[in-house]
Amino acid sequence: MAQNYGARLPQGMCFCFDALNPKCYSGTGTTFTDIISGVTTNAVVTSSLAMDSTLGSPHLKFTPGQTTRTAYIPFPSANLNLPRGSVGTWSFWSYFQDQGSVDHPNMGWETNSSWNGENGFVFGTGYGTDGPRFGVNTNSFYVSGGYQNNVWQHWMITFKANTTNGMKAYRNGSLYTQINTGTQTISPANANTFNIGATNGRGGNWGGYMDIVQIWDRELSVDEVSFVYNAQKGRF
Repeated sequence: MAQNYGARLPQGMCFCFDALNPKCYSGTGTTFTDIISGVTTNAVVTSSLAMDSTLGSPHLKFTPGQTTRTAYIPFPSANLNLPRGSVGTWSFWSYFQDQGSVDHPNMGWETNSSWNGENGFVFGTGYGTDGPRFGVNTNSFYVSGGYQNNVWQHWMITFKANTTNGMKAYRNGSLYTQINTGTQTISPANANTFNIGATNGRGGNWGGYMDIVQIWDRELSVDEVSFVYNAQKGRF
């Protein structure tokens, strides 16, 4: 069933993508809508992007395909309420299916071709399970082995600029890794599209399932991260 996005979830959510919610997706076709802003876009599909019930419950599947993008969903960022400043939180569920020697981005809103998320943010993994590779405006980390094949994982990243351990990654509700952050803030001048399933600079090709992509315009606390994970895990 679709998630209830009322007062139960932490306040400050500025973007919400949930393919099971009819406000986001009708269940067929390629048109998707951000539940928060109402901004609508059409997916770019090379192979296949569709609801799939192979895992028991319906989820949006990006069907794997070697070397080319299977599909990605490009939202025009100018009309989205993305974090633009010194704080933010990103949350997504993914079921990774390795496609070999290509990048596997979950999402990207950045202005260069590296994994550091310059002027924005980028999250995903590289080849196989060599990630996570996460970056928020040149603050980035890479930790091998975090992405596992053929299993649902919940990732949540919190960011606060110019702070000791100001960028944290949580996997399945628990802290996975953290780094200090610099003074850089997320630039409001970034005019690129916000892509689900791709980055702007590196391209790439997500393979597998992705669900409930949510963004907050503030840094969520440890308790709030745990709450979001526990509130949603029953769907997976």
